[in-house]
Amino acid sequence: MLKPARIFWMLATLCLAGSLLWAAAQWSERNALAQLRTAGQHRLDVYTGSLRNAVERYTWLPFVLSSQRDLADLLRAPQDTLQLERVNRYLKAVNNAAQASAIYVLNAEGLALASSNWDTPQSYIGNNYAFRPYFQQARAGAAGRFYGVGFTTQQPGYFLSYPIREGERVIGVVVAKVSLEALERDWRLTGERMLVADRYGVAFLATDPAWKWHTLGPLPAATLNEIKQSHQYGRNTFARLELIKQQTIDKSTLRASLKSGTQQADMLVQTANLPDLDWQIVLLTDLATVQQGINRVLVGTGLGLLALLAWFLFWRQRRRRIRDNIRASAALKQAHDQLEQKVAERTDDLLGANVQLQREISDRIRTELDLRAAQNELVQAGKMAVLGQMAAGVTHELNQPLTAMRALADNAKLLLERGKTSAVAENLVFISQLTERMGKITGQLRSFARKSDNRSEAVLVKQSISNALLLLEQRLRQQAVLLNISQSDEQLRVKCNAVRLEQVLINLLRNALDAVQGKADACITLLVWAEAGRVKISVADNGAGIAPEQLASVFDPFFTTKPASEGLGLGLAISLSIVRDFCGNLLASNRPDGGACFELELLAVQEQDA
Repeated sequence: MLKPARIFWMLATLCLAGSLLWAAAQWSERNALAQLRTAGQHRLDVYTGSLRNAVERYTWLPFVLSSQRDLADLLRAPQDTLQLERVNRYLKAVNNAAQASAIYVLNAEGLALASSNWDTPQSYIGNNYAFRPYFQQARAGAAGRFYGVGFTTQQPGYFLSYPIREGERVIGVVVAKVSLEALERDWRLTGERMLVADRYGVAFLATDPAWKWHTLGPLPAATLNEIKQSHQYGRNTFARLELIKQQTIDKSTLRASLKSGTQQADMLVQTANLPDLDWQIVLLTDLATVQQGINRVLVGTGLGLLALLAWFLFWRQRRRRIRDNIRASAALKQAHDQLEQKVAERTDDLLGANVQLQREISDRIRTELDLRAAQNELVQAGKMAVLGQMAAGVTHELNQPLTAMRALADNAKLLLERGKTSAVAENLVFISQLTERMGKITGQLRSFARKSDNRSEAVLVKQSISNALLLLEQRLRQQAVLLNISQSDEQLRVKCNAVRLEQVLINLLRNALDAVQGKADACITLLVWAEAGRVKISVADNGAGIAPEQLASVFDPFFTTKPASEGLGLGLAISLSIVRDFCGNLLASNRPDGGACFELELLAVQEQDA
C-alpha cells in the first residue's frame, strides 16, 4: 500500500506536469501567431510594392500626352478627318510601345473623339464617358484615377486621365487604360490567398476567383447608387465575404473564420492600406499550421518530462553504483599507469610521421588555393560574358525611362517659360520616379557584376530568382515567353553564395530562352521544392530538347550546340563547378512531353539556423 507522503508527491508532480503542458501550449500559440504575422507583413510589403509598380509605371503617360499639340488641334477642329486619322495612328503607336490596354481622347463634354483601338469593333470613338469619375476629375483640372469595368469592352482596368488645356481652360481629357490581370495572374501562381478591395470594400482583384466582386462588409444604399451611376463594376448586387467570429489583434490584423458553404477555416487576416490609391490589400493565412505546432510542442514537452523522470530514476540507480566503482578504481589506476607507458612509446613514433604528414598537407593546401583562384577568375569571366550578352536588353529597358525623362524635361522647360511652376513640379516628380526605377535595374547589374568571394551563407531562394528575372525581364517580354513559377514555401533558404546562385539561375534561364526562341507558345517552368534536407530548383522549357547522344556532354567545357559567335560552351560547366563547391549537384534531362529540364540541388538551411 502506498504511503500518504508518496501519494502527495505523485499528485503534486502530475499537477506540475499539467501546468507545464498548458504553459507550453500557450507559448507555442503566441510564438506561431507572431511568426505568421511577421511573415505576412513582409509578403504584404512585397505585394504592395508590386501593385504600386504596376500602376505607377503608367502615371506619366497621360500627362506627357496632354502636352502633344496634335491632340489639342483635334479638340479645336474635331471635323478635320486628316487630323483625326493622324491622332488615331499616333495613339495606337504610343499604346503599343507603352503596352497599355487603350489610350483615348475625350472632348470637354466627355465624347470620345480619337482612340488607339479606332480600327477594332470595340472602338471607343463616339461613346460618351462624362459619367465616369476619371473624366470628372480631369475636367475639373486634376489628374484622374479610377478602377472599374470598361463600359464598352466589359473588361476591368485602371483608368488614368489628365486634362488637355488651352491656356487656363480645359478643352479635353486624355485617358490611358491599364490592365492589372497579369499582376493578378502572377499572384495566383504564388499560391497566396489574398484580394485587393476599393474604398467601399469591394474586392476587384483576388487570387481566388470565387472572392471577386465580394465585399468585406455591407454596402449602404448610397454607395450602391454611386457605383450604379458610374457603372464602375457593371453590376448592382455584391455578395459578402463571410468572415465570422472576428477577433481583433491590432488595427490591421484580426483572427476570423472564413465560411465557405458548410466548411469553416480559421484565418489570420492582415490588411495593408494604400491611401494614395484609396485601396487596401487583404492577406488571409490559414491557421491550421498553428494547431499543428501546438501539438508538436505538447508532444515534445511530454517527452521531455518523461526524459526528466527517467533521468531521476537513473540518478538514484547511479548513486548505488558509485560505491562499487570506488572499489574498482584502485585496480583501474594500476592498469592506467601501464597504458600511459605504452602510449608514450607510441607517441614518439607518431610524432615523426606527423611532421612528414604536415609537409604534405601544406603542399596540398597551396595547390588547392591556386586552383580555387583560377576557378574564381573563370566564374567572374563567365559573369562578364553573360552581362555582355544581356547588354542590348538592359539598354532597351533603360531607354524607355530615358525617353520619357527627356520628354518630361522638354515639357518642363516650356512650362517654366510660361510660369507654370506647379506643372513643372509634377514633371520633376515623374522624373524622380523614373530615375528610381532605373536605379533598381543598374543596382542589380552592379550587384551581379561585382567579384564575389566563395563564402557560404543562408540564401533566400525567392530573392535570388527575383534578382535573376530582373536582369532577364526585357528578354522575357521581347520573346513573349510564358513564365510559370511555383514555390510551395517562399522562405526556403539554401547554403550557397547569393551572387553565384544568381549566376547559375541566369545561365539556366538564358539557355531556356535560347531553346524556345521563335516558338509561338514558348513556355518556361520554374519549380522550387524541399526534399530530404535539400532544396531542388528545376528549369524546364518546351523547346526541341537535347539530343540523347549529347546529354552526357552538356556539362563538358567548350561543348555547345550554339554558333561560335553566341557562346564558348562554358556556362553549364561553370554552373556545375559553382554548385559542386557548395555540396550540390546539377542534372540535365529531357521532358517526356518535349523540351529540356535542368534540376539544381543544394543543401537546405533551416529557418532557425538562418
